[in-house]
Amino acid sequence: MNKTRLHKELLKQQLMNYDYSNTPVDKSILVELDYKQITVSTEGPSGFTHLRASGGSIENLVELMNKRAAENPDYDLIIVDKA
Repeated sequence: MNKTRLHKELLKQQLMNYDYSNTPVDKSILVELDYKQITVSTEGPSGFTHLRASGGSIENLVELMNKRAAENPDYDLIIVDKA
């Protein structure tokens, strides 16, 4: 096994074995208008999830944002536009 692959495997193993029991709950929907992508993530004592979608038009991105926000009303909505 080469050095890079071994390093990736060690990082993955540390991530999967991380103790999340004391991690504060963080739920967010991040919309980056300049990159046309949306990220829905949660982190807390039960672990973490991360979903990213990108591409398409701004209209599709806003439609997806509205859908995710309606499905997850307790998540923080963060909209970033660096333009």
